Amino acid sequence: MKTKHLFLAIVLTCTCMPARGTIYTGVCGENVTWSLDSETKVLTISGEGEMYHEGHFSDTLHWQGNKLYSSIRSVVIEPGVTNVGYWAFANCENLTSVSLPDGITVVEEDAFYNTGLTSIVLPNTVQRVEKAAFSDCKSLQSCDLGHGVKYIGEAMFYGCTALEHLRWSDCLETIDGCIFWNISNTLADLPIPLRDTLYFPPTFRSMKCICVSNMPNVPVAVWNARHPDDPSGVSSPLNIGVGYGYSFKKIIVGEDVEYIPDYLFYGYLGDTLVLPEGVTHIGKNAFQGCKNLRYVNFPDAVRYIGKEAFKGCKALTQLALPEGIPTIYSSTFMNCSLLSRISLPSSVKVIGDYAFSGCAELDSLLMPAELRTIGESAFEGMKLQRSLLLPDKVLSIGGQAFKNWSSLESVHFGKGVMLIGDEAFAGDTMVTQLTLLAAVPPTVSETSLAAIPDSAWLAVLPEARTLYANDEQWGRFRMQAMPDSLYVPTKVTVEAEQTTALFTWPTDTAAVTYQIDIYKDGTKFCSLTLDSYGRLLGIAFAPGRNNKSVQSVESAGTNPQPYALSFMVTGLDEASRYNYVLSTLDTDGTPLHVYIGDFATTGYTGELNPDSGNEITPTPPIIPFDPESTIVTAVDDAMESAIHGGSDPANPCLLIRSGELLIRHDDRIYTIQGQLKK
Repeated sequence: MKTKHLFLAIVLTCTCMPARGTIYTGVCGENVTWSLDSETKVLTISGEGEMYHEGHFSDTLHWQGNKLYSSIRSVVIEPGVTNVGYWAFANCENLTSVSLPDGITVVEEDAFYNTGLTSIVLPNTVQRVEKAAFSDCKSLQSCDLGHGVKYIGEAMFYGCTALEHLRWSDCLETIDGCIFWNISNTLADLPIPLRDTLYFPPTFRSMKCICVSNMPNVPVAVWNARHPDDPSGVSSPLNIGVGYGYSFKKIIVGEDVEYIPDYLFYGYLGDTLVLPEGVTHIGKNAFQGCKNLRYVNFPDAVRYIGKEAFKGCKALTQLALPEGIPTIYSSTFMNCSLLSRISLPSSVKVIGDYAFSGCAELDSLLMPAELRTIGESAFEGMKLQRSLLLPDKVLSIGGQAFKNWSSLESVHFGKGVMLIGDEAFAGDTMVTQLTLLAAVPPTVSETSLAAIPDSAWLAVLPEARTLYANDEQWGRFRMQAMPDSLYVPTKVTVEAEQTTALFTWPTDTAAVTYQIDIYKDGTKFCSLTLDSYGRLLGIAFAPGRNNKSVQSVESAGTNPQPYALSFMVTGLDEASRYNYVLSTLDTDGTPLHVYIGDFATTGYTGELNPDSGNEITPTPPIIPFDPESTIVTAVDDAMESAIHGGSDPANPCLLIRSGELLIRHDDRIYTIQGQLKK
């Protein structure tokens, strides 16, 4: 039993009233008094303002040798009083009813601790119910928190083993602790609006946890809280799953919810969870241990999924993540042992440590085109995939990243890889073929490739064969020529004949479309739009050239995507010089890579740019030339001047500055858009 000493003096008087018994009175606030009728056992609090924060009626009454305090049956607080004081009625074991007026704003800590209350209704003016306010009220069956409570303190209903009916405030913001600790019976009517439902209103912001043990079966939980103003203020572990005793069969997420806090559905026993379209953030451990969860949708708006968010979801079989997610954090899908298919968006740049470790049933995995980093043990234990293709932008591979891939036979490394960690391919491996497009051998340790036998074949670019052969680790493999189908040209090449030109260029795995604009004498000859496989989507010729045509060299089925694309343009003029701009474009039409150059058909006697086909930085986005713009003349004249040596090396005609192509002509500087630079 809790004990408390009196810190504030209380003035006590006694009055004899035959009809009502003895009336005891005293002071419990600067402008608040109390009176106790010894016959009716009714305690009345009246006055204006707050009750004392550290005062106890029982102390005064016991000092007088009376046992009246423990016999109080009813408390009436009259209008004007603004709080229920700290420890005010604690241990008043026979107190069974309380009447609270409008105007009360706070129920202080331990205010009704260990009383005999059976029910209580808080007025709508109450905003805070502090720590343990009703704890150990073993007879409390019903509690109505009204409409105004925003804050509930820790252990508010600790030990309230008879609690059957509870009505939340519909503007609740914070639960600051384990409020249902040590409750063992079944709640028949939980928070509004649904019977047998735990309801979190839109105003809800944070909770440390709601229960530790012995939480009864609650069929439905409704999470309607919206995105908090300060996401970092969401306390964890916030949990309405089963990790602390819950066994919800269904969880409903409100349509306006944007933020799923950390640990929210930890251990949830349901098999389906539908997230509304507005959800942007899924916190760490949010779905960890949901062992029955077979389906969860990911709205297009999701941009963040926290670490360990789906760790141990052993029933999940398929997932499709939305575009726009930049990072798969550590252990996000670790030990999802039945996960066989997952679609990773092209926006993913980082895959964290252990992200897919233990996902033994994954039978195929397409690495995102923008991927830069693969963490330690990120894909450890994946057994069903025979080949691994790493995109060009992958820079580093963590230790044991592909450990125990027992069925892996071939690995293709893109041209960007620089570092491969310890034991990256450790375990029972069947790798017999390695292909690397990196011009310089990636840095490896003695154990990085130790599990791959010396008999494996290694294919590298022709110009890099010597470097790899002389490397202590890479040089132990059998060298073979790079297959023609895998060789990626370093720039655009154009092979022109009498009236045709064959364009060949490196593909961009992030590109959705390609655009080729061809110019003759500063006027656009034609503009071609191709899909990611080099198939023609659209064509526009200059007026008077409708008899021209184009064709793809490769059919869709044999195109060497994703290494190189080729396209044939026919109907060109003989003995003519052309300029071109080849752009790789993303979904928004923004250039990812832009190549510029010139070429000529058979019979042309002039000179061409020896660096034709070079890439320029596509910032700002390239805008096709306008034939009516002065930029056309500027480009042509500047190129002619540069080609024929008429330019001043100290003041070049063409230059790139801050990622922008600039053209100097007649002492004026132009951008590629044709705007005058002053």
